[in-house]
Parts: sequence; structure tokens; C-alpha cells
Amino acid sequence: MVLKEILQHLLFWAVFILLWSAHDLVYFDNFFILIRGNLFTLFPLVPLVYLNLYWLMPKFLLKKKHAPYILIMGLCLLITTFVASANSYYYYSEIRNHQDTANFFYSSEGKIAILTEMLVVVGVSMILYLLREWYQKERYAREMEQKRLETELHLLKSQINPHFLFNSLNSIYVMLGKNTKAGRKMLLQFSEILSHQLYEASKEKVPLQKEIENLKNYIRIEKIRHDDLANVELRCSEDINGEHIAPMLLLPIVENAFKHGQSSEGYWIDVRLDMNEENELLFSVKNSYTEKEESDHQGIGLSNVKRRLELIYPGRHQLSIEKLNSIFQVNLKLKLNEHAVHYSG
Repeated sequence: MVLKEILQHLLFWAVFILLWSAHDLVYFDNFFILIRGNLFTLFPLVPLVYLNLYWLMPKFLLKKKHAPYILIMGLCLLITTFVASANSYYYYSEIRNHQDTANFFYSSEGKIAILTEMLVVVGVSMILYLLREWYQKERYAREMEQKRLETELHLLKSQINPHFLFNSLNSIYVMLGKNTKAGRKMLLQFSEILSHQLYEASKEKVPLQKEIENLKNYIRIEKIRHDDLANVELRCSEDINGEHIAPMLLLPIVENAFKHGQSSEGYWIDVRLDMNEENELLFSVKNSYTEKEESDHQGIGLSNVKRRLELIYPGRHQLSIEKLNSIFQVNLKLKLNEHAVHYSG
């Protein structure tokens, strides 16, 4: 990291000297002599640049102590101007034997020219320094935001899985007390769901077919539990081979329908999954509901689905939730075949 920074500084000075020497070609046509002269005369400016970048700016300017910064910087510019003037006078009078040029740099006009050159060097170095600081802060902010989103996604998953497992275990427990054979069947279905939870839910994406099988297992458990009270229909398109989706994204929607749609007088749930011509997933869940459930129909499951869609499929999904005439409906349109930002876990 230190070597990289040193190389960046050397590149800055090399580019600056080359450009400044090219600018001086209007006065003298030997480019290599101009480079040598600028290297010598530019030398006093280097301490000023680094004094400004690594002491004056952090200590005063970036802390909004403008008055001390201007005062000290002005004094440094004045001192450096006289030092650079004497240095240029020595170079042109003793090394180059150009007394007229030496006298110019020792004059007031020459000192103004040196001051102008210093202001350009200091200004360009400050701009590059501030741009680098801004870039580093932006990168740090992006990294922190990504870590925050990863943490949030982990928390959302941890909220989904225990919630689902608790409901399933409770259903099996109830059924074992009523009908041992049916309870054992539910336990078998639950083992397949648990296997999916353990081995698939931690992945970024899983085959859509596996998610559908998981849905079917869950629906079988709930249908056994509620016996004749639940009228559930699941219709899935056969054109889903090769498609992948974030795990445990569809199940909470179906689970929400069972949780809030159930009634002692019977209820119905309709689940449909299709792929349109644009290779978008169309997922729809309808269920009946009673007025007493209306106020809390959108539980933690749907809230988590919304947030996970925002994190995993930003700009690639449409989620609508509607209640009309004792029918609750959730519609999801999801683009599966485009590159998206994923957070592992």
C-alpha cells in the first residue's frame, strides 16, 4: 500500500514536470534541458506541497479552521517564493550561465511568476488529495452499507426459519394427539422441509423446482392438519426447468395465507405459479379471510418478503397486496434471468 502511494506521488510529479516543460517550449526549444531546469527549480515547492497536504489541511482546513490555515499558508507561500527565487537565480546564473533569466527570477516579476507556479502546484495537489479522500470515504460507506444489508438479510432469514419451523412442529404435535397415522405422515413431510431448510436456505439461489417441492410439502402438512376445513389448490407451470430463485422467498406468502385465512367454518387458498414470455416468474396467492383477521393479515412473513425482495431483487420485482370482498391476494412478478446483487448467507 505504501509503495503504491509512493508511485502515485512520483507519477504526479513526473506528469506535472512534463506538462510544465511542454508549456515552457514557447521560450526555449530544448525539451530535455527544460525538464532538467524545472526539476531543479521545482525542488523548493515539494516541501510546501506535502506540508500543506499532511499537516495544514488535516489540522486546519478540514477542521474548518480557515483563519489559521490562510495565515500559515500565506506565510509558507511567502517564504517558499523567496527560497525558490534564490534557487532559480543560482541555477540560471551559476549552472546555465543565463544571467538575464537569473535576474528575471530574482525580480518582483519573477517572484510573481514563481508564486503563480506554486499556486498551480498546490491547487492541483489539493484537488487530487480531496478527490482521493472523497473516493475512500465513498468506498468505506458502500462497504459499510453492504455489511449492514448482509446483516439485515441474515436477520430476516433467521426470522423466517424459526417462525416456519415452530408452526410446523406445532401442527405435527396437534395431529399426533388426534391421529397417529396422519401425524407420522406429517412428520415425514416435515423432515423433507427441514432438509430443505438445512441444505438450501443458506444459499444465495436454489433451483425453483426445489422451492416448489418445498411449497408442496408445506401445503400437504397444513391440509392434513386442517383436514376438510382447508380447500387448497396449487397450480404450477411446467416450464420452470433451469430457473433459480432466492430460497424461502415464496413460502412465507403461502404460510401467511394459511395463518390468516383459516376459519372454523372452512376456507380456501389458491396458489398459482407461472412463467411469462419474458421469463418472469408470476406468483399469485389468494385466500378467503374473515373480518376479524383483516387488521393483522400482513404479518411478519410478508414484511420479510418485502424487505428481502428489496435487498436481493432491487428494481426487478413487483409485489402487490390487495384485499377485496373478503379475498386477500398477493401477486409477485419477479425477473429471474438477469444479473442482480446478492448477499451470501
